[in-house]
Amino acid sequence: MLSRTYNDLFFAVLRPSPPMLETIKDTVTALVDAVNVKVPGGRWQLFEFCDLRIVPDAVKHCAQNMLTAQWTKRLPILQTRPPAALASEAIANALDSIKDADQSDWTVIDFCSGAGGPVPLIERLVNNQRQARGKKPITFRLSDIYPNLDAWMEHAAKSEHLSFVPQPVDASNPPFSVISVSTAGDKDAAFDEGYESDGSKVFRLFCLAFHHFDDDMAQRVLKSTLQTSDAFAIIELQDRRVRSLLIMIFEFWLLLFVTIFYFRHSSLHLLLTYAIPLLPVLHSWDGFVSCLRTRTFDEFLSLLERVQGNNSKRGDHISKGGDVIAARGDWLFTHSRRLHTWPLGYMEVTFGRKIGTLDL
Repeated sequence: MLSRTYNDLFFAVLRPSPPMLETIKDTVTALVDAVNVKVPGGRWQLFEFCDLRIVPDAVKHCAQNMLTAQWTKRLPILQTRPPAALASEAIANALDSIKDADQSDWTVIDFCSGAGGPVPLIERLVNNQRQARGKKPITFRLSDIYPNLDAWMEHAAKSEHLSFVPQPVDASNPPFSVISVSTAGDKDAAFDEGYESDGSKVFRLFCLAFHHFDDDMAQRVLKSTLQTSDAFAIIELQDRRVRSLLIMIFEFWLLLFVTIFYFRHSSLHLLLTYAIPLLPVLHSWDGFVSCLRTRTFDEFLSLLERVQGNNSKRGDHISKGGDVIAARGDWLFTHSRRLHTWPLGYMEVTFGRKIGTLDL
């Protein structure tokens, strides 16, 4: 008994206390961030395998399912919660800043949804939080230029506040059903032509999607977003810095480790990971390219000013609590970074809201 007491005391001294552990982690994170330089040469629009038509749909769907798992499952030690939970907190805060979110009907339209990604979990967490506070639930809808209906129907069956658009949706020219009721134009004439809106305001969402657009396409998507929505969010799990590239170097080995736990009942996943390691190669390459494609906030604002032209009246560009805030025309934009995977992985979050919608 005495020996056990001494052993417990010995290991208690060696084991860092939770506050000490947090201090160590914060120090390591700060040191890593201090040497985290941006990749030289500007943005690179290289190809991603999952963008290519020659890649079979079955392979793309496996890749999309792995992305969904990486969004919604937590890596022990390195993550305190899944990245989707972090994103849901950011989206919930953005919705709270909209003054009529409880009075008007709002719909969050997720573009480039793939297999659903983080949105089903985000919807559940956001609405659970809102309902616990007595707030009105928000409808979420999945959409994509190549709809993954099998996956979406499974997700939608689990929540009354999650649905999808079955037709292909081009983010630069969306159908009438997913544009905001506040969009300018002759709505009676549109109705006569067979186009009908559900009467809600629109919050556009791009989860790990906006970096896929080259500058020309990104400008068209931004123009459509400013014209047909009332708010939007661009969420990326990577940036164009050395730290993110280091993560992608280890992506190959990470998939070899986690696939057996995430997809042990999927023979195709196991085949394409262990017998023919196509998925680890595909994920590593696409992740590496995603880093090189991701825009900085200043590059996003430059795109925006090209879209707005003479209407882009510059406002304040300030930092507040680590967030960057900029006003352009009648829109307010904020950008923040949130650590999702210790000590290297940061989530980049850009919000845009019409100034008239803000609860100031």
